[in-house]
Amino acid sequence: MTSPRTWTVAALIALVVGVWFLWPQLSVVVLTVLMAFMFYPLYLKLKKKKGNGVVAASVTLLASFLVVIIPLSFVVVASVAQLAHFADMLGKQGHLADSSAIVENIVDMVNRAAEKVTGSEAIVTGEGVVNFIKSSTAAAARATVAITLGILGGIPQMGIALLIYIFLFIELLLYGPRLIEKAKRLSPFDEKTTTQYLSRIGLMANAMVKGQLIIAMTLALIAALLLVPLGYGKYAFLLFIVFTVLNFIPLGAGIILVPLALYSMFTGQFWLGLIVIILYSVSGNLDPVMRTKLIPKQIQQSVAVTMIATFCGIAYFGMLGVVYGPIIMLLVTTTLELYAERKKPVA
Repeated sequence: MTSPRTWTVAALIALVVGVWFLWPQLSVVVLTVLMAFMFYPLYLKLKKKKGNGVVAASVTLLASFLVVIIPLSFVVVASVAQLAHFADMLGKQGHLADSSAIVENIVDMVNRAAEKVTGSEAIVTGEGVVNFIKSSTAAAARATVAITLGILGGIPQMGIALLIYIFLFIELLLYGPRLIEKAKRLSPFDEKTTTQYLSRIGLMANAMVKGQLIIAMTLALIAALLLVPLGYGKYAFLLFIVFTVLNFIPLGAGIILVPLALYSMFTGQFWLGLIVIILYSVSGNLDPVMRTKLIPKQIQQSVAVTMIATFCGIAYFGMLGVVYGPIIMLLVTTTLELYAERKKPVA
């Protein structure tokens, strides 16, 4: 008779081989699982009304397209097009030349102030600032072209991903409870511990897709509106989308907003740019307030842990890593916490 240890080793090998085999499409599989989890309550309601699981699953699939997939595709295409125009506008030599006199005045003011502290007469040069702006905008333009070509080159993969999403989404809805029961039986932990894992994963998925999305969109809207007085109003939609994505990362929209405000400060809008930076810093206080209400305490992680998890997730899974990274880190920390609890001596 085969020993339990042998079966455990065989199961681990099968798991490793399965992850390795699915790796090329793993990101799509994980996304589909998350989407099926988010739309499962809708599927149950439709199933009660229609009495047919397949019909209910098909309608739920259509709802996921209407609510998420189609709007997301439109946003990506529109953002890339507007980003290309934005980079082209910034890269125009005439635009920079018109601002050169203003840049020189600001540089002189900075050097005069710095001379009193350092004793050096020329810390910053106007030519250096303009050259930096030129090189930065050229790099932005090249990055935009690369993104556009990457999206066009990825169309065949998008077709494959779409097929995987459709069939896997429907099967997860139809057989979800049965698959969860199998996962519980395969788990090496007791039923209570396994339930804790699944519960925390569910909470994190809800928090990242719903709670974190609301926080990210709210702060992104504020940041985009703050840039309107600086002359970026016609790019408000693009900035809103980009800021929403960036707000999943602890550094947030400030990665782009602060440099744009500084650029405005150096090109004739000094006080207005400074006010924008101050107001953006103040708006950051909304994050902890909203986070307390929208994200459960038991899955909240420190800023440092969240940042590490997010960047590592992006490195492995691309932009979807902003969701996957924290979930993976939650699994790691949950395992360590549960192990520590089991090791705690009984009083």
